[in-house]
Amino acid sequence: MFRLLLMVAALAVPFAATAADVDHSAFDTLLKAHVKGATLDYAGFVDDKGQLKPEFKAYLEMIEKTDPASLPDDKARLAFWINAYNAHTIAGVLRHWPGITSVSTVYPDFGFFKRADYTVGGKKYALNDIENKVIRPTFKDARIHAALNCASISCPPLAPFAFTGPQLDKQLDQVFGAFANDAQRNQIGPDGVKLSEIFNWYGGDFQPSVQAYLGKYVTDPAKKKAISEAKALQFLPYDWNLNKAK
Repeated sequence: MFRLLLMVAALAVPFAATAADVDHSAFDTLLKAHVKGATLDYAGFVDDKGQLKPEFKAYLEMIEKTDPASLPDDKARLAFWINAYNAHTIAGVLRHWPGITSVSTVYPDFGFFKRADYTVGGKKYALNDIENKVIRPTFKDARIHAALNCASISCPPLAPFAFTGPQLDKQLDQVFGAFANDAQRNQIGPDGVKLSEIFNWYGGDFQPSVQAYLGKYVTDPAKKKAISEAKALQFLPYDWNLNKAK
């Protein structure tokens, strides 16, 4: 009878993978193969019938079943959430593939980010919830703004690798450094400082200030000087067209 009760109880609880089950290597392999500079070959994530490739589908299923709280530390949890956001964003684009031209228009009023269409750890989330209700308030690391990819041209490019707990600090420094020094997305010179709209939308995340935070990562001495001396920041128009490879 006791064994029967245990079996019934187990059936009543949705399966959740443990930390030992988490493996980001399949996503890593896909990203290495299909990230093309600042763009993504979305077609590489589907088969010739337009269905998700088995390895990508299996990775999404792992995200859906894994309880992030079961992971060993905050670095592993943050890496997991970043990968979950990026993988679900790709999957969201593929729901409308190949006709999609911008994530801003597939649903009214940026509904792509607002609809609770994505499962993580057995719970439904909107992409905005993952970013603004989980990642930002929980981990308080402004570098994530260069790691999360919104499938748009003006977004910091998708990293050509999956994030992992052991490599997380190095990876976040790498992607934020690349974003800070990106002359297309951040135009910094003696005539003014025009930054990505991300620094306007999430300015409070960059402490003690946007200029001080950005100055730690910009490598060109002239640009560092321009940032520190700027009287006011300007922000570039955001291009929401899909970041798909040609």
